[in-house]
Amino acid sequence: MITPSILSARRRRCVLAAIAVCLGSSVASVGPAQATPQAAAPQAPVAVQAAAAQDKGVNPANDADPAKTPLPAPPEPAAAAKKELPLKGDNQADVDLNRPAPAAGQVQLRDLTQNAPEVPAGAVSFSNQDAGPASTLVLFDTTGDYAKLGEYYALSMGTLASHSGAVTTLPVKDYVAGLAGRFTNVVYVGSTYDEPLPRAFIDDALTGNIPVMWSGFNIWQLTKTDADRAAFTQRYGWDPATSYIDSTDRVTKISYNGASLKRNELNTGGIIAPHITREQDVKVLGRAECSKPDGAATACASVAQSGTSSFPWAVSSSGLTFIGEVPLTYLGEQDRYIAAADILLDVLQPNAQQYRQAAVRLEDITPDSDPEELQAIVDYLHSENVPFQMAVVPIYTDPKGTENNGVPKEMTLEDSPELVAVLQDAVNKGGTIVQHGTTHQFGTLDNPYNGVSADDFEFIRSWCSATNDTKAPAIDCQDNSFVQIGGTLPDTSRQWASERVDQGRRIFGEVGLPTPEIFETPHYSATREAYEGIGEHYPVRYERELLYAGLLTSTQAGPHDYYGQFFPYAVNDPYGTHVLPENLGNFEPNEINQHPPRLAQEVVDAAKLNLVNTHATASFFFHPYYPLSELKKIVAGIKAEGYTFVPASELK
Repeated sequence: MITPSILSARRRRCVLAAIAVCLGSSVASVGPAQATPQAAAPQAPVAVQAAAAQDKGVNPANDADPAKTPLPAPPEPAAAAKKELPLKGDNQADVDLNRPAPAAGQVQLRDLTQNAPEVPAGAVSFSNQDAGPASTLVLFDTTGDYAKLGEYYALSMGTLASHSGAVTTLPVKDYVAGLAGRFTNVVYVGSTYDEPLPRAFIDDALTGNIPVMWSGFNIWQLTKTDADRAAFTQRYGWDPATSYIDSTDRVTKISYNGASLKRNELNTGGIIAPHITREQDVKVLGRAECSKPDGAATACASVAQSGTSSFPWAVSSSGLTFIGEVPLTYLGEQDRYIAAADILLDVLQPNAQQYRQAAVRLEDITPDSDPEELQAIVDYLHSENVPFQMAVVPIYTDPKGTENNGVPKEMTLEDSPELVAVLQDAVNKGGTIVQHGTTHQFGTLDNPYNGVSADDFEFIRSWCSATNDTKAPAIDCQDNSFVQIGGTLPDTSRQWASERVDQGRRIFGEVGLPTPEIFETPHYSATREAYEGIGEHYPVRYERELLYAGLLTSTQAGPHDYYGQFFPYAVNDPYGTHVLPENLGNFEPNEINQHPPRLAQEVVDAAKLNLVNTHATASFFFHPYYPLSELKKIVAGIKAEGYTFVPASELK
């Protein structure tokens, strides 16, 4: 039994180490390991430092939380700062911006499916059409100072698209004429201002018959000549040539499907406000709400050309869906990212069946956990006919006796027969065991806290700093310090990760429990090699995750070249893993390590906002040591919103 004082300390640290995404944040066979944080943690460019995921733990912090170390947006372009049209400063543009857009007219569409070329060698494909009917080509920018962001955005959008079928990614510079015809859809993310777009892509976007979803910059390049502008406006009913990038207005809310979604104020690069020329032919999918610093609505700036307190954020017409920014930046559980994911789904699966699915996971159950606390929750969920998951760490270790009066301690499930009995009862009552690492820590290393199971990271290096800078000196972790992650742990590899996971996996069968079929990475964070090793035993993970630069460009990323992402529905990631969604986060009453508290109502509020989605998911986790009454609030609140709880394995 854990004493109250030890449990209190452990809970405090769990808030510290729990990671949220994003982006996004040992066993006996591994001996004591020490490493200098400075050597393991080279500085990443500010523009590409990103988030990890929100985990739990006996209290560590969400340092991969996108709200803390976010995937950033491109900076404000000069044209936006000057309130000028992007084409005004383009010397290669041959278009008269003083003339009105051409009236409606017929545009002869070309069938791109006829004689479509082979996919270029630089393409990377993942997922498959068992996931859905779509076959999506994701194009991304690769030039300029923010080229790495282009790959991150393609990874993010491509992983979302995997929910609907097969995905192929390709730098837009490598696009060849007619390539779209090999796919059911094309997605382009414009992250580099004035990225040179191939003429072949411009032509196929203007007159091809394959639907295109476009987000962010460079839509104006489709209207650089009078002829192109005429083709665009006649087909699509709005005019990019006379659409400004609005960085003047304060936009912290996006209205979508009757809900108001958040937009982080750090998104200062602007939103392209579509200049709609034929309202009857353009469907406005979402609107950017202009507001004062106190949140009150205010008239939008003249560049928005709306004359109201909002302007179009996303529009659709004649096979083109456009979002006026990259909606993958500065993410949170209530962010407009939810709307973007739904828009993408509707583009790729126009007639998708609506569903409302929910799941709950009980977090950080170790051989040292209190069986009575867990039994009470199991009995409650069973009484509510709620299937549930249990994230179980098969080995508990405290190698330095941090929580045992200085005496090292190690336990496996075999040493906890009372807990095993509760787990078996839970399985009989609808519970699913998920392997949550093997020890949820690494040797005797403070990674970053104390080497105690469920506090520390297991598959990536971690340390604390006084400032949010990976070059800042490592310090002993305090309640207000920042947790940094990145880099390989000493003497680890893909093979090491595979063997480590297998060591823990075997323990379940040895004590008579079902061998898990689902894995959850401790603190939702691992190196690329570790993810690959985990995948040798588990084709399914239930979590948020880190995605690394180089996955789409066949290059080797640095230790901080990653971002964190959570998913509003099940996806297939570029590592070859099926990822079950956890998209609501968790109840956490404490503020720790630069992460604010998160109360039960906030989890329910996030579930409510997800109802804007065709495939709505409300998936969260809960630590059994917190009051059962808080779990009851969340479960009741989610049920009241019309969700049905299912086993995580049935999340779609």
